[in-house]
Amino acid sequence: MKKFFSIVSVLLFTVFLAACAAGTPAQNNADASGQSRTGGISADTAVQEQAALPEDIAVYDTADATRFVFSDDAIEATEGAYDGYKVEGTALSIKDGGTYVVSGSCRNGTIVVKKGVTGVVLVLDGLTLSASATAPITCNKASGVTIVAAEGSVNYLEDDEYNNDDVYTDEELYPDIENAVIKCKDGSNVTIGGTGTICVTAHGKNGVKGGYDLYQEDEDGNVTDTLLSAASLTVQNVTLQITATVNDGLKADKELNLLSGNITVSAADDGIKSDYVLNIGAEGKQGPTIDVTQANEGIEAATLRVYSGVVRVNATNDGINAANSDLNGYAFSYEQYGGYVYVNVTGGDGIDSNGTIRLAGGTLEVYAPAQGDGDPLDADKGTSLEGATVLAVGHLGMPQGYTAQTPYVTFGGTDGKGGMGGGQSNLVTAGSTIQITDAAGNVLYSATALRNAGYVLFADPQLAAGAAYTLKNGDSAAATATAGTASATGMGKGGQRSGGDAFDPFGQDQPGGSGDSGGMRPDGPRQGGTPPEKPAGQQPGSSDGGDPPESPDGEVPPEPPEGETVPGEKPDGDSAV
Repeated sequence: MKKFFSIVSVLLFTVFLAACAAGTPAQNNADASGQSRTGGISADTAVQEQAALPEDIAVYDTADATRFVFSDDAIEATEGAYDGYKVEGTALSIKDGGTYVVSGSCRNGTIVVKKGVTGVVLVLDGLTLSASATAPITCNKASGVTIVAAEGSVNYLEDDEYNNDDVYTDEELYPDIENAVIKCKDGSNVTIGGTGTICVTAHGKNGVKGGYDLYQEDEDGNVTDTLLSAASLTVQNVTLQITATVNDGLKADKELNLLSGNITVSAADDGIKSDYVLNIGAEGKQGPTIDVTQANEGIEAATLRVYSGVVRVNATNDGINAANSDLNGYAFSYEQYGGYVYVNVTGGDGIDSNGTIRLAGGTLEVYAPAQGDGDPLDADKGTSLEGATVLAVGHLGMPQGYTAQTPYVTFGGTDGKGGMGGGQSNLVTAGSTIQITDAAGNVLYSATALRNAGYVLFADPQLAAGAAYTLKNGDSAAATATAGTASATGMGKGGQRSGGDAFDPFGQDQPGGSGDSGGMRPDGPRQGGTPPEKPAGQQPGSSDGGDPPESPDGEVPPEPPEGETVPGEKPDGDSAV
């Protein structure tokens, strides 16, 4: 088995240590205006409002752990209660469950948890590990692993450019390519946690990669419908910093749960992605702080649910995307029930769903481009305003359909041409203070415009249907419009609307009626937004507006809808182990 380790790898190793030590991408990031931005609300404010909520802390005991110290030439082992391992040079294989503590520094070493091995707690306690043409850490098929960053520790994991089988296709020369720095294969259940820090730098392909469900194969090697192990990748408590210079930062083929901790991602392609389900936070919990500081598309999943936490996305294409081009007939959805979400995109849509957008709680602030075909909110099957506070700024490339239980108001229209609620090409100008005020002059929401915009939507339960509200651009009143709860196209007709039943993509007919520094409500954002009761017969994750399932805690993710093709094991470097 031939391994490659080049001078380039040594240089990358040195650079990546310096970069991670210098600070997170979020700390060093500046937006196009040159001002350091942390999103529409300070993280401190959002977290303080949730400080009393319970939080799960990873518990582990290293008293009887077996310990390993890596160097460039060898691994020194100190026996503990667990002897299910094998050391060959700088390669550590774990063959049985137990607690294993790893530390030291190695320029070309690996840790591999063997296929089907569960009950593994891998504690990183000051580990610096780089690997050439493979992953520093691999959790093989159907394994069960908790990767823990020890309290106060800072750990560095890195691969090189050869860890990418899209480019290096010769399996004889590159037999161990895994396409990720931390690779979790099909059927594996992996949790990354702890109270320390893990810095991941990917020069090959992905930063952290989770697998798909593992199915049985028949004697001819064809995948059957017999499920052997459901896959999941979970992040909690830990400070996780990911830089992916080629592809995705944090990706799962089936289920990704970001429950808590501090997650920072800078990626060449998607920042955070799950092919099926992505859950952020959990009801009644503080939730994570997530910063996607740079990406093509910020966060993507077929079903994406936000329950709690603070999420900031900066992207050059869609900020948040509910989609998967490999799925047909899927009920794609972006659902928000709590937390604070801030999206800034320089191209594409702020939030783009190939199905529905459901905004049932928390606060959402979106800045889309001032022109082009990108919209702040773009849902093929409609956007439902059900209790969230929403500020959406940009322009309308296409008419949008809104259904509302929460009153909302729109100012401006397509390409900034205005309408009943607008009337000027740029309602707001870059750098100005945006304010939504009521008839008495009270400020309901305040933000700083990132760029010129001809369309603004604001929704909030404190609005009164039929009442007039004003959009202020700096000290000037830019437009006035009337709030309502009826379905509307979003074409700048933010005033009174009457007649007929409103179009409702969620099947709940409503009568026609009234038609990075940045935003912060004077009273701060609400964290919560209890989802409404699920109507009888509705299924979790469907587009019918039903109550979402409980945030997962290791359980099996929902099966694909009836009629979907269930893919088998993915060939992304998943050789049998």
